[in-house]
Amino acid sequence: MIVKPSTSFLTQDRDSDLVTDLKKILAGMTGNVSYPKAAALLLLVQAALDEFTTALANAGDGGRTLTALKEQKRAALCALVRSLALDVTEECHGDLTVLLTSGFPIQKPERYPIGDLPAPAAPALSLGTHSGELDASVPPIYGALTYNWLVMLAAAPTVVVQEIETSTSYVTFPNLPPGQVCIVQANVVGTAGTSDLSPATSLMVV
Repeated sequence: MIVKPSTSFLTQDRDSDLVTDLKKILAGMTGNVSYPKAAALLLLVQAALDEFTTALANAGDGGRTLTALKEQKRAALCALVRSLALDVTEECHGDLTVLLTSGFPIQKPERYPIGDLPAPAAPALSLGTHSGELDASVPPIYGALTYNWLVMLAAAPTVVVQEIETSTSYVTFPNLPPGQVCIVQANVVGTAGTSDLSPATSLMVV
């Protein structure tokens, strides 16, 4: 299932709630390295939010003209936020953890209940930035709360030398012995429990 932000709050929120929710999104996305393409659009959303907040305060005194202006500002603001949601969908790459850092609520269709989770795919391995490091990743699994990672040496494949838990579908293993072939497996934990282990992948550490 594709992990996507929800924009239903744009039509459901009262004016004051909309301001609160958008401030949360702006706080979550400003300076967020996961969303580099959204930087320019965030400035437009902030400016539109400021205009809407001013129009909202002015409309508090009543009057058809001021109320109509407030509704125009809200519509323009919501259009920008919908564009921002499209950027979030693209840049989170299906990773629920990354999406949550944006401050957007997530879509949770009831027709896709989260039960037992499948085992992850075989981890993709690559050498890390420093000697003795190994980077591993698996495609994100919808509904996974945590990812558990195991490393064994090919010379002793039944002995776990490192075990790491992450909230993301990628990890870096430090301090592995250079010159040794390492085996990596992963599983995930969801609300229904722990999945089976993934197929194993191996790579020599340098």
